[in-house]
Amino acid sequence: MRYNVLSRNSTKAERKFYELLKASKIPFRHRWLIGGREVDFLVGKYAIEIDSHAQDVEKNKMLVREGYVPLHIKSGDIGDYLKLWLINLYGRN
Repeated sequence: MRYNVLSRNSTKAERKFYELLKASKIPFRHRWLIGGREVDFLVGKYAIEIDSHAQDVEKNKMLVREGYVPLHIKSGDIGDYLKLWLINLYGRN
């Protein structure tokens, strides 16, 4: 399992989200394996995918079975919206 390490294959949006999580001091895992499938970020019970492609329905079903909440965020939505989400979720800014 890999975690909290940005790779050269990380997208700009992933890097931005990674930095937002670090700056907010939110505990997370990056590129974490769940049920043999990789998720971009794991924040508590949220399995977060930063994507600009169609969702994998079977992967979402597996994540729910494993007790996670799949959250798909379009690359262009990273910014103030996510910062507000994290503040509301964790009470931090």
